[in-house]
Amino acid sequence: MIKPKLPKHFHSSKNLRLFHLPLESCALRISISKKNFKLAVDRNKIKRQVKEIFKKNNLLKESGAFVVLVYKPFSELKFSEASVEVVKAVESLYQNRNTKK
Repeated sequence: MIKPKLPKHFHSSKNLRLFHLPLESCALRISISKKNFKLAVDRNKIKRQVKEIFKKNNLLKESGAFVVLVYKPFSELKFSEASVEVVKAVESLYQNRNTKK
């Protein structure tokens, strides 16, 4: 299987990396490495948290797909801390796109 090449990330930190793919529909794709998170319970918990952050803050308002790569330190964050980081990153993307138009 050939993996599609991701564009340059728009946010990167020790906790996560965010990419935006220009697609016709809204989507959220979350990638968590088994190497960093051995238990499926931990991977699923993080996926639920990321989905909830996007849902609560209505971050999927424009067309396109977000790809979220999660790293080990993310599991140590409180939900509110993780939420602040993701919201700031996504809103900065939307602001940059609006200023370029």
